[in-house]
Amino acid sequence: MISTMTEEELEAALQQFFADGGEVIQLREATKKDQEKAARRAYHEDKALCGNQRSIEIVERERKKEASFIFSRTERERVN
Repeated sequence: MISTMTEEELEAALQQFFADGGEVIQLREATKKDQEKAARRAYHEDKALCGNQRSIEIVERERKKEASFIFSRTERERVN
């Protein structure tokens, strides 16, 4: 069963998030490409934890790629 939040619960959760130092980044609906990419990433991270060498290499390559960017993913999506 999926639980939904009431408007009051959502507002309280947002206020707690901001009080704890949270900040707003750009929110947008995930495209099909975004969803497929996230699914592939999760698949390889799971396989890497199980010791699959190919997945370990793919996960490491993605980490290096992300580290080479000037701005992190969060900074790139931050609302100005």
